Amino acid sequence: MLPIIVTAAILREGETVLITRRPLQSKHGGLWEFPGGKLDPNETPQEGLRRELREELGIDSEVGDIFEVVYFRYPQTPVLILAYECRHLDGVIQNIEVSEHRWVPVTELHRYDILPADAPIIARLQR
Repeated sequence: MLPIIVTAAILREGETVLITRRPLQSKHGGLWEFPGGKLDPNETPQEGLRRELREELGIDSEVGDIFEVVYFRYPQTPVLILAYECRHLDGVIQNIEVSEHRWVPVTELHRYDILPADAPIIARLQR
């Protein structure tokens, strides 16, 4: 089975990084993750990530270099996560398609119930 390609944003503010919580009614509801999501047809990963940040959080962003690539197999389907360094350009962060967001010190990410697929990204951030 081919993996679903998803993107994730590494948005930093000082020593903190932005994580978002999935709405309870969604798949993996209540878990925390790095913002991002699935690509639409004919969309580059960078375009998709910018779109997802607008849809989920109401912000415009600049997508920079790739930070990490993660392959993870959930019981239903495998995912390939392309995590990019991003910079918040404009807009106030809103909880549009997420239940909440937090700026969390990298050293405290382990205290959150985060999607298992995001664990390698956290490990890289903490190195």
